[in-house]
Amino acid sequence: MIRRICSSLSWLAVLAALLLLALPVQADDIEPEPYVEEEPEPTPVPEVEVEEEVRTETAPAVSSEPSLGSKIFDCVVLRPLGFASTLIGGAFFVPAAFLASPSGSEGVQIAWEHFVAAQAEFTFTRPLGDF
Repeated sequence: MIRRICSSLSWLAVLAALLLLALPVQADDIEPEPYVEEEPEPTPVPEVEVEEEVRTETAPAVSSEPSLGSKIFDCVVLRPLGFASTLIGGAFFVPAAFLASPSGSEGVQIAWEHFVAAQAEFTFTRPLGDF
């Protein structure tokens, strides 16, 4: 019986800590920045120069494709961690959506983007080896 109570208290403490972290900042705590209208700077007129010699030297090509090691690291380590973070984000989205629902559908949409969509995009739509 005592083990069950201790186990329940630990889960309750974790849930309370997560809810406290999810609480929004009060609007009174944020001071707005003063708005200062700036005049645009005039754009300089380019001067016409005499044609110079055209150089035909080529720079060494830099490969934009990720290396094999980064692809393996992404496939073996980062993708499974990304999948786990998507699942955990989905679990955290439920209480976050409940807390964000008084602000309307915009708050729930922001919670969805932060908790689920960002992790799913990192895991499933990002090219392999591209961090």
